[in-house]
Amino acid sequence: MNPVFEAFELAAQYRQLAEFLAERHDDQQVITDTLESLSGPFDEQLENLAKMVRNIEAAESGVAQTIVNLEQRQASLQRAAERGRRLILELMQTAHRERVNTALFSLALKKNPPQVVVDQPEALPEAYLTRHEAPPPTPNKKAIASAIRAGMEVPGAHCEQSIRLDIH
Repeated sequence: MNPVFEAFELAAQYRQLAEFLAERHDDQQVITDTLESLSGPFDEQLENLAKMVRNIEAAESGVAQTIVNLEQRQASLQRAAERGRRLILELMQTAHRERVNTALFSLALKKNPPQVVVDQPEALPEAYLTRHEAPPPTPNKKAIASAIRAGMEVPGAHCEQSIRLDIH
């Protein structure tokens, strides 16, 4: 078989695997069967899988950045719409117009419901205060890790060391 066609076929197999993993297939047997169907020496398979992981990570990073950019754009559009609303409100108030009808819109100034404004919270009687429960304390993992490294026993906690894959 032509090496170029083999490369395309192999790339298609790894692309299919990447799509398969991206769709959250967690069935280990299906993943194992898919990996066994890939051809080539074991080290080459690992290299190709590492390439696939890097591509997925790059795509994930791009998606995360796109989300950040879209959130910033959304906030900017919200501010622009609010400025536009304020401008229309001020113009209508200046012109002493409570209602304006155009070919596309019907604009009206409406009163909001009354809003409570607390000027002096310390002067409020107890009946008008809500007491909130304090959040429960959280473990200080840095202090626990330091104590365990120093040889101290910390009841209710221990250290575990896991392994990870580094791709350079």
